[in-house]
Amino acid sequence: MRFSAHFKISLAAAAMLAMIAGSSARAQDSLANGVQAQSGPRLDFPAGLATDGRAIYVANSRNNTVEAIDAASKSLRIVAGTLFQQGSNDGVGPAARFNSPDGMTINGQNLYLCDTNNSDIRQITVSGTVTTIAGTANIAGTEDGTGSAAHFNLPTQIATDGTALYVADSGNSTIRRITLADMKVKTVGGQAGTSGKTEGGVDKSLFSGPRGVAVDKKAIYVADTGNDIIRMIDLSTLQTSTLAGTGEEGDKDGPAAQAQFNNPGALCTDGAFLYVLDADNHSIRKIDLNAKTVTKLTLVNGHIGSGCALTSDGKQLYFSDTTENAVEVVDTSSGNFTSLYPPGQ
Repeated sequence: MRFSAHFKISLAAAAMLAMIAGSSARAQDSLANGVQAQSGPRLDFPAGLATDGRAIYVANSRNNTVEAIDAASKSLRIVAGTLFQQGSNDGVGPAARFNSPDGMTINGQNLYLCDTNNSDIRQITVSGTVTTIAGTANIAGTEDGTGSAAHFNLPTQIATDGTALYVADSGNSTIRRITLADMKVKTVGGQAGTSGKTEGGVDKSLFSGPRGVAVDKKAIYVADTGNDIIRMIDLSTLQTSTLAGTGEEGDKDGPAAQAQFNNPGALCTDGAFLYVLDADNHSIRKIDLNAKTVTKLTLVNGHIGSGCALTSDGKQLYFSDTTENAVEVVDTSSGNFTSLYPPGQ
């Protein structure tokens, strides 16, 4: 089934990702090596994050750009897109267009992005070349298929295990897999257009507006946002089960089965721990995947939930703070955090 317009879904992420009209014009600095450069606090509703160790890439949602924070100098530059210009064009650097870009992941030299309001998935080389790899801009739908034959409905988050991409297709309440070798899209969890909390196989499982996804060698982890629980899909069997949460809205640590969440969003994992941006509890939760326990890593004053990324050693976690329009970094052992960009905020 195909839709000519997006469903209206009651997701906090969808509402917050809407473009805000009337933004004042901001000057752009000169081109450097074919990529636009910026200085100063220019993030506006930072969403999805990814890192290759040298840079932290940011889906700058309201600005409709993908930007990079240099890990050493803390400087900010535009990788692709043009400030305040929305659209769906593929292209290089400022010629490309996005429409409320959100979740992002990285594999080698390629970034993969949920271009949420275009309902498609984009590939961006770290040098700035943008192509659409799955879905068709402005055509929301439910179909599986290859490349543009597949359709999404307000996808918000994305993760990779190096061989495939996993997408939280929030408007469809499904989890989609894109095989990188051939860009084939397959639904691996949930039934499009039907919300629920049912466990089981591909033809039975139900989700409710999932808005977070992460993957390791064993499972796909899903923030089942509308149900206030964390789910897992076994990679070998595609069986869905509940990892943590009772399904009651709350703020409770402890054994995973007794824990409570409130509007959980972006996820990331190093295979030993799963980190949950628990948006309406203003906290980052840490799930020990072996012990099956939930603790609080840190509390945050601002609104979080749109993006996180771990360093390769798992010692630092970057997260987006959309209240402060900042990207912050937290020590995954101590819970202490500071602002990465703007620096010193």
